[in-house]
Amino acid sequence: MGIGLRSGVPLINFLVDHGAIVTAFDQKSLAQLGDVRRALVGKNVEYVLGGDYLAQLEGYDLLFKTPIMRPDLPELERAVSQGSVLTSEIELVFDLAKAPITAVTGSDGKTTTTALIYAILKEAGCEVYLGGNIGQSLIEQVVDIPLSARIVLELSSFQLLPMKQSPMVAVVTNISPNHLDVHKDYAEYIAAKANIWRYQSQDDYIILNYDDEITRAMAVQTAGKVVYFSRLGEVPCGVFVRGRDLWARWLGEERHICDVSGLKLLGGHNIANVAAAAAACLVQGISLDSMARAVTSFTPVEHRLELVREIGGVRYYNDSIASSPTRTVAGLQAIGGDILLIAGGSDKNVPFDDLALAIVDNVRAVALIGATADKIGMAINDAEQKKGKKVKKSNLPTLQAAVLWCQKHAKPGSSVMLSPACASFDMFRDFEDRGRKFKSIVHGL
Repeated sequence: MGIGLRSGVPLINFLVDHGAIVTAFDQKSLAQLGDVRRALVGKNVEYVLGGDYLAQLEGYDLLFKTPIMRPDLPELERAVSQGSVLTSEIELVFDLAKAPITAVTGSDGKTTTTALIYAILKEAGCEVYLGGNIGQSLIEQVVDIPLSARIVLELSSFQLLPMKQSPMVAVVTNISPNHLDVHKDYAEYIAAKANIWRYQSQDDYIILNYDDEITRAMAVQTAGKVVYFSRLGEVPCGVFVRGRDLWARWLGEERHICDVSGLKLLGGHNIANVAAAAAACLVQGISLDSMARAVTSFTPVEHRLELVREIGGVRYYNDSIASSPTRTVAGLQAIGGDILLIAGGSDKNVPFDDLALAIVDNVRAVALIGATADKIGMAINDAEQKKGKKVKKSNLPTLQAAVLWCQKHAKPGSSVMLSPACASFDMFRDFEDRGRKFKSIVHGL
């Protein structure tokens, strides 16, 4: 239910190749499916398409939902009451995986932390497979992944909401309001994130952010062994920053990992991501030398504070992965200096008050775009009154118009940053679309 190139097509291929009789449901028409339909040419798949596609769910053994689809839709609940089993591609990966799984969730830093764990394990000589909300679907190869390998997954709240399985190593980077346009409320969002550790055994590990009150409180609820990370202070067990150095406290010993000034990643939030990744690998017996080599050579993930180009002394940063206000605030603090910000997107019902205060403190000019432009603008107006200072701002109709407006108002030494603080804007449905569009515009200046 919901057919996409990233997970839907690989799942259909896997099911058909293993003898399942597959029906693909989607609200799009056959013509609108485009590349998806072409990727499935030759596969014995029946299609149910159009706006009422979920009205025909009776009589199926397994229902695989796309992550964004809520599991409590009336059509799904009715089908389940009639005997269908509701599941998903990522749950099937958990069912079939022989190799141990390390999974990462959180409101911010998931992608970078997941990529760092992958890099550390690779540096240590492990056979590693990357998937979930990052990279490619693992469903077509999961049965062939040996027990000796490692699987690293990034998991969103949407993927976690219905899950009743947890990984061997669960990492929670932080929790702040997000995706409240899909979740019923903040409590459900937190509960979904908690599913990453909820079904762990006492032999598993949970890696928690000691600096985040919500994640730190999870320690008393989990059956797994609790290990912390912190960039603000020392922890009882785990990885922390002391001065300018990253330290590990583990099995009764305290050992130095690396000097954080040697990291290529910008910002304090990325130091926290490095500490989280190191802690996740620490519990798997990875050497500190491997950690140090991997994290000090690690370069930013695409679309995360990615320096696109410098033109006339003005730097253009693609931070399109910043789909929450807290991510954007972290980016502003990491870049520093004279900043012109492009922000705005779809409305996820999250507050912009703290973002607006950070904009007034850190940004000279802001180009607002998308459905939340007015909402962010009003929050900035309130913040300006509280701070007693003004920010140049303008609502722009397109991303290209926003880039050109920032170019006009920038000066040598300025940074122009796309950091939307929202899920999407205009016609771009995910961070890769908007990031690539931004880079294309900047390279065309």
